[in-house]
Amino acid sequence: MPTTATDTVHAGLPEGYVAIPTSEQQSTAVLKICALARLEPDPAGGHLVVLRNTLDATVFLGCIVDASGRVNEWLELWVQNTDALISSASAGRLSLSNSTLDDRWRRQCRAFGRLDEATIITTGAESVHPAPVLLDLSAPCPIHPREPNSGDPLRLCTDEGLLQQKGLPGYGASLHRYLYAPALGPESPFVPVTSGAPTNDSTRSLADVCGDVAALLPFNPHAGLMLVKIHAPIGLETFTDILNGAAWDGPKHGRSVLELGRQFTALRKDQPVLTAQGRLLLETHGRCGRVTETFHLKLRLLADIVSAVHSMVAALQRPLLNISPENWQVQIAQPGHGLPVLWTASVVLSDPGDAVALPIEKSDLQYFLPSTSGDTSVYRPVVASLPTRGHASVRIRRVMPDIGDDSVIEGTFATQERIAAASRDLAWFRLNLSSGPINLHAHLEADSAMAPGEWRFRTVPRNINETELWSLRGAEGVPMPDVPFEIIPLLSSPCDLYSLAVMAVRLFLVDKTNTLPEALDETLSLARQIETAYDQAADLETRISKIFETDSRWVESLGPQHLTFDEMTPQQAFALIPAQLWWSTLAAIVPMFPGVGPQSRCKDYGDAEPKALQKVFEQTLAHLDRLILQTRSLIVADWKSNQEISAVIQKYLA
Repeated sequence: MPTTATDTVHAGLPEGYVAIPTSEQQSTAVLKICALARLEPDPAGGHLVVLRNTLDATVFLGCIVDASGRVNEWLELWVQNTDALISSASAGRLSLSNSTLDDRWRRQCRAFGRLDEATIITTGAESVHPAPVLLDLSAPCPIHPREPNSGDPLRLCTDEGLLQQKGLPGYGASLHRYLYAPALGPESPFVPVTSGAPTNDSTRSLADVCGDVAALLPFNPHAGLMLVKIHAPIGLETFTDILNGAAWDGPKHGRSVLELGRQFTALRKDQPVLTAQGRLLLETHGRCGRVTETFHLKLRLLADIVSAVHSMVAALQRPLLNISPENWQVQIAQPGHGLPVLWTASVVLSDPGDAVALPIEKSDLQYFLPSTSGDTSVYRPVVASLPTRGHASVRIRRVMPDIGDDSVIEGTFATQERIAAASRDLAWFRLNLSSGPINLHAHLEADSAMAPGEWRFRTVPRNINETELWSLRGAEGVPMPDVPFEIIPLLSSPCDLYSLAVMAVRLFLVDKTNTLPEALDETLSLARQIETAYDQAADLETRISKIFETDSRWVESLGPQHLTFDEMTPQQAFALIPAQLWWSTLAAIVPMFPGVGPQSRCKDYGDAEPKALQKVFEQTLAHLDRLILQTRSLIVADWKSNQEISAVIQKYLA
């Protein structure tokens, strides 16, 4: 939740920084939405504070400044930026355009609003493209580019007919963007503002229009849609380490430490406030209080994370496919007097994911691709990190009519690449025919192939025009070499469930003696051991406890002694955390891994109910809610009853 408007929270700008309004309209407002800029560039971070980059946005640090220059709130300024799509997967990139990205942006803004309405500041730029803007650091002020001769303001050109008339790519069907002066119409110069945008005699560079653009900071030259959110400056991994007992330097811009308010300064390693007021159970309770309280706070943290993913997936009806600690920030509210600082923490989803939906006609399955396929991460299953792509030889056997105006192509697909395609996976390939390129999606069938390294394929039914049909029939039986392809696995919200399971391992099982790869490997081994050993009729907690009893190595690698950075033995940890609660915690994590046994929530990474992708998270949420209630009783005990029991014990001891 955002902080309250009190003098103890609000402060001036960090030393050496200025706040620049994001538009001329903001310059005259009483409460100004501004971008934060460093007068002298940070050696690593530059002038503007870039918090992160997403699939289609650059996120800057900003603030609301009042007439006195005081910061009323720290903000995240999301600016749409299509240049980041250069690295997206080929099949996914083909389905992206300015129109699809604008629609995606508006849906994400609505989803963020549903997730936490209080963190969103509505400006209108969420759905309507604002004027392009650069920032003049010397003034400091915003600069809106204008046509130099007439002085008319430049705007984003979405006029398809005018772009076609000028021989430029259309707005809706491409990723290229041009600025122009609407008042001049066809006489206006067209300014390309995206990487690789085609140019001709009708175009002029931004430098020709604005003069020395090198002296200006590029904030939103693309006239991209925007989103303004309350900023939460603490990363999830940083906050996890703070709970574990580690120190924090504070939020940074490159090599510079930013002073953003007392509630964040209180968590820094040189401040005694965290020790004195951060927790409900203070140092007087010793290690026992810290471990028990940390256990409860981490369960709350994980439940918040799973709940946020559930809400976002429900709103967007697509998975995120890139979940990691970098997707999350932690907001610390200004607490009331005596309220522990760490108990005010709430988790904020800072990245809505980079999944790209593939529009496949006549398929009752939903296919999604991560935008940056090829990147590997411990938080992603290998099937989502390492797609198979390459070149193949394709032979069309026959073109068959399906139903109505749809057609199906059967053929043979051969490649030297190693392919392990499941029955529901798709192969995308692009054929260059006499009528032009055509993109096809097909299921591969290894069993019906006639030679090693070959697959028979049958395409998903789709509408093909007469010209393309004529070209396809003319290519029947003709080997077509060097056909680019990608294998598209059926990925959905179970991929996100896997990522959340890895984050749970990070929260509960990683300390100074246990790395995340080690803890993850042991957890997956436990999942497979559960599948093959002991009474399958017993509940999961009982089976886990039996496994731990038979081999002490499990206790060493997956015991509660890894909850904090305090050094303790498993026996000491189990004296603080009841064993049944620990078995229940592991029983919440293990089923989150898809396809590792009958206890798994999902049998594979595509096992999600169509149009209800969020349901895969609901059993985990219910389990975590029960654990939170149980662990709360460890912290907030009935002291009157304890005193009565103690009095009876003392009586008999006497």
